[in-house]
Order: sequence, then C-alpha cells, then structure tokens
Amino acid sequence: MRLACILMFTLLISGCINRDEIYANPPAKLTESINAILPAATEYVKQQEKIAQEKGQPLNKQALAIAKRIGIKHPEKVHVYYSNTLPFPTDPTLAQLAKKSGYAGPNMAGYTYGYGIWIKNKERDNRELLAHELIHVRQFEQRGVQEQIRQYLMQIYIYGYNSTPLEIEAYSEAKNYI
Repeated sequence: MRLACILMFTLLISGCINRDEIYANPPAKLTESINAILPAATEYVKQQEKIAQEKGQPLNKQALAIAKRIGIKHPEKVHVYYSNTLPFPTDPTLAQLAKKSGYAGPNMAGYTYGYGIWIKNKERDNRELLAHELIHVRQFEQRGVQEQIRQYLMQIYIYGYNSTPLEIEAYSEAKNYI
C-alpha cells in the first residue's frame, strides 16, 4: 500500500497527468491510501490544535476584524501560537508525505490546525501570513475537520503542497484582507 502510494505521488508530481481529472475521480488505490492515513492525520491535527489553543493567544482586535471579513463564523475560538519552530509529524507515513510534497521545510512560516494557528516568531508581524492562515480556518469551518483533512491530503498527493487548490485559494485571497 505504501509503495503504491509513493508511486502514485511520483507520477502525479511529474507533470504528465491531468491532476484536475484525478482529483475529480481519484483512483481507488489513492482513496484507500488517504483513508489509511486519515486517522493518524486527524490525531496529529487535533494535537497541534490543542497545543495552539493552550499556548497561543486569542486574536487581537485587528486580527478579529480580519477574521470577520474573511468570513470565519467563530473567530473568538482562534488562537495563534508564535513559536521558534513549527510542528512536524512523527508518524512515518505523514512525515514522508510532508517531506516529499513540500509541506515541510525551512521556508514554512505557519500552519493551521482547526482553530489553532502556528506561526514562526520571526513572522509575528506578517499580516498577510495571518490572513492566509485565517483563510484556512474558514476552510476548516466550511468543511469540518475530518473532510478538510481528507481534501487536504488528497490535494497534496495529487497537486503537491504549493499547488493545492486550498493553498492557492489562501494565497490568492490573503492580500485582500491586509
């Protein structure tokens, strides 16, 4: 199963396949792979959200205004945790996916896990990044945690991190809210 997943991922990022068609009708093996790692991914997201909720701070007045303009239904639930490092999955399959897809790396500045946002300390004043992460909060609210994770994993496998529709949406909209 793991080898099939890696082979599928390699084919998908090679550029010789219509990714939109695959996303619309994912192969059974890919769906099985996503379903196999979904419990570990869900647990990971919930753990990181909990840490951000406990160690982070609620949105300030300015960030609350941005969150409301973005369309977040419950901006009061959002906490931002500023840290020197960002979390990385310990599950071997999730870790491998994070490395291969471009999800993890030294240039990453922030991640969103439900209502918990992690941002590197050096990006503390980056309002566009905060808006980007708040758009991910809206995506979580719209889909629910489980479906957001499923779609995000599917998109990472098919498009690679930088080209996922969820990331493109967040990147393209963020500048409208700063």
